[in-house]
Amino acid sequence: MQHLTDVQTRRIVTRAGDGYAAISWDYPGSTLLEVRIFRSLERHADTAYDYEKGDSGQTLVYYDVTGSYRDKGLENGTTYFYTMWARHPGQQWVHWGTYELTPGAAAETVSGELPPGESLRSGFWKVVHRILPAVAALLCAGALLAAAPAAPAAGKDAAQGGGEDYVSAALADPAVKDALGGVTYQTAVAEWGGPGATGTAAGATVTFTWAAGEARDTGGVWPLLVAGGTPAPPYETADFRIRVSNLTSLTVDVLADGGRVLQLLPRDGATQFTLREQTWPPFSWFPWFTAYPWVLLPVFVVVGVVIIVRAWKRSRAWNRRLPSMTRHDRQFIGRLVVILFLAAGIAWMVYQTVSAVKAPSADPAGSGPGDLATLPLLLFPPALLLAALLLELTPMPHRAAWALVALLAGAGSLYELAAATLGTSTNLDLSYYVLLGILCLIASPRAFSAGRMGWSRTFQPRFG
Repeated sequence: MQHLTDVQTRRIVTRAGDGYAAISWDYPGSTLLEVRIFRSLERHADTAYDYEKGDSGQTLVYYDVTGSYRDKGLENGTTYFYTMWARHPGQQWVHWGTYELTPGAAAETVSGELPPGESLRSGFWKVVHRILPAVAALLCAGALLAAAPAAPAAGKDAAQGGGEDYVSAALADPAVKDALGGVTYQTAVAEWGGPGATGTAAGATVTFTWAAGEARDTGGVWPLLVAGGTPAPPYETADFRIRVSNLTSLTVDVLADGGRVLQLLPRDGATQFTLREQTWPPFSWFPWFTAYPWVLLPVFVVVGVVIIVRAWKRSRAWNRRLPSMTRHDRQFIGRLVVILFLAAGIAWMVYQTVSAVKAPSADPAGSGPGDLATLPLLLFPPALLLAALLLELTPMPHRAAWALVALLAGAGSLYELAAATLGTSTNLDLSYYVLLGILCLIASPRAFSAGRMGWSRTFQPRFG
């Protein structure tokens, strides 16, 4: 069923803090809306195009489709006028609201006016609601002390004590501390496992949430449950290098026995997070490469140009001299190295594919190697290496076929680089990117060379 988005219906929350102003919004439906936010020191905007007028004093500070915006670097004590507009892509702009925010002071969120005299009654009930729980807690504590036997009761395990114990155990983990990064969060605890309704829980899931204005990019080496889903014995975990952007919610599974942190998972909270990386050894050992895989691209380009030029020069000079036995030996050793590389590359691709399918995902909603839609993308690179291996084992030059292999390998390498840079960087993407790039370098000179040069496919060499 298609859910249409009503551009007139929205929910907007504003906040101002030390040197910043934050605006977050939400609306029903599934269509992404374009949102514009203007900022001014004088007044609110009249139209969605006021920023184009030089004398309007309006500055376009946001134009995107996400659900929040944080305006940083503002001057405390200065009032800023914000105007919001939204629309379906290509349609008319709809005025969403005007807001006056003063950094350094708490934001005012208006949700309606109280009837006369209601503020006094609400203040009275606020006081009552605060006092009554404290009085009830004191009475319950006194009753428990009066009914307690003389002998001290057995103490409860600290890791199984309650929600606060699970939260403390989660916050004691260095990875959780680094992921939260000092944000102002709220917690919720949900217990799981245990022998039954009357027994103690085996552990709990602690959920940390914070405001959209504090959405952050974070990551590190996080444990994930190999089985995935709700934790269950034997609680087998594996470490992955995770990078997440725009994160506002994090769940931590804590085992009651010893307070061990089983796994960290990013969640969609006030904003929708994006999983940037999930790698495992050996790629997780090189965070500088997994974060910036494009560093190999200039190397591939320079080496490829040198190889093609050298192959072309050798092919033009071939007919003016005859091969020697030493050159034939070098050809044999070179071809043997290439054959071994192609065979090892196919085996490595298959191994990484199986590992990726079995590995848990930090973003269960995302597309993974186990999905049917990704199957052609998984089969294409190993099939390309297999085709190159068959060409290398046959005696004919196959220059046109090698040119096609070089073209497809180069295009595939660039595609995997884009997938690792713009999407989620995984071992699978990085392996395909590196191996296809090397295959392009191997295939290029074979496409440019003559039939009797250093890459000859004849079984019987000629000597003179």
